[in-house]
Amino acid sequence: MNRFALIGASYKTAGVEKLGRLALPKADLEQRLAGIARAAGVAELAYIGTCNRIEFMVADKDPLAVQAARDRIGEALGADAGEARKIFRAWAGEGAIEHLFLVAAGLDSAQAGEREIYAQVRIAWATARAAGTCGPQLDYVFNEALKAAQDVHLQASRPANAESLSGFAVRHVNAHLAGDVGRIALVGISPMTRQCGRVFAAAGLPIVVVNRTFETAQEFAAEIGAEAETLDAFKADSGVVDAVVTAVGGAEPVLDMAAVTRMASHAPSRGIIIVDLGVPPNVDPAAGTIPGIQRIGMDSVIAEAAAGRNARLGELASARLIIDDHLDRLRRDYAIREAAPLIQQMGNHYQALAAESLKRLPRGNNGADTEALRQWAESFARKLAHAPIKGLRVLAAEAGPQAVQAYMRGVEEALAPGGARVVSTTPARILSANSSDEKDQP
Repeated sequence: MNRFALIGASYKTAGVEKLGRLALPKADLEQRLAGIARAAGVAELAYIGTCNRIEFMVADKDPLAVQAARDRIGEALGADAGEARKIFRAWAGEGAIEHLFLVAAGLDSAQAGEREIYAQVRIAWATARAAGTCGPQLDYVFNEALKAAQDVHLQASRPANAESLSGFAVRHVNAHLAGDVGRIALVGISPMTRQCGRVFAAAGLPIVVVNRTFETAQEFAAEIGAEAETLDAFKADSGVVDAVVTAVGGAEPVLDMAAVTRMASHAPSRGIIIVDLGVPPNVDPAAGTIPGIQRIGMDSVIAEAAAGRNARLGELASARLIIDDHLDRLRRDYAIREAAPLIQQMGNHYQALAAESLKRLPRGNNGADTEALRQWAESFARKLAHAPIKGLRVLAAEAGPQAVQAYMRGVEEALAPGGARVVSTTPARILSANSSDEKDQP
């Protein structure tokens, strides 16, 4: 598995502000991925960007120089080598795949066990495929990571109690409303705002869905029985809102000081709460100083989530066992996949030996008999190879592709010219080697 690596930074290693500076804007993502893959010198690359992490899962045709890939990715994002090594952690081989599994299952999130990351990992995979930077190797590991996450969600202890970051947003808004009815604006269409919208709609609260693309806002608004508005129209005149939840991908705030000031001019007596789930911030952090505005940014949300993280990880101990089971299965399957060309070579050797043995048989005049004998020899060679090939798959799963390579070196020596000979012209003995060779073969 030394052709895989994962280069990542999170709120724990970089802090929310620096993480926001390094994050790739969604609008530029497909265009940027190919360039970053070239800069990193890797054949395949996918990017996972969430409110508290940025991760690059990479794969190559040859074993990866992980530290060099980290430096190059950091440089492509505008960080020098020294900064990249401080901010980005690097996982290699099986460790990279394990980390991807934990991320997809929500076990590495600020709020352990949250499920929205599953959709974000799936989107990251789809985006890499659309950008042409995802090949068969990343297809394989992303597919397995999502399967592992599904099993965690189905089987882990107390999965329904795992509150996501959107749950924090809902809780803060409900506390602000204190049981009253208030108009809520959801800015941006993301897994988190979607979840918030469904919860607020179920509670019967009036909602306005705000998005740059009006059609997208209309679609989600129709799903939850809400109003729809364009971002520009909302910034110009938000009307009366009691709460705003925003999660938009972009390099700059979508609600600047001027827009929030206009919003504050219509604020109800209790003021307006803004829960900003964007990285980088969707709302100018200085907006929290405007009278009537309370802004809660990702720093506060993550700190609140992390406070109970250890207790929740204890509750999710069974989820870790599920991940380990999937890793064990992947380790075996991948070893067999890696050894597949060598195993195929085994069958080819047997068939080549059969063909060579036929050349040494006395030639008759009956072409039909010769063809029938050739077909029989090929069939016999496949049957003869069946048992050792099955054994090689087990060997690959238990001991890895290197063990198969060592075995095949011995096979190549045995089947090299002069390494085997025909000792009888009867069909039952056509592929027999001398007795010492037979004893040496497994």
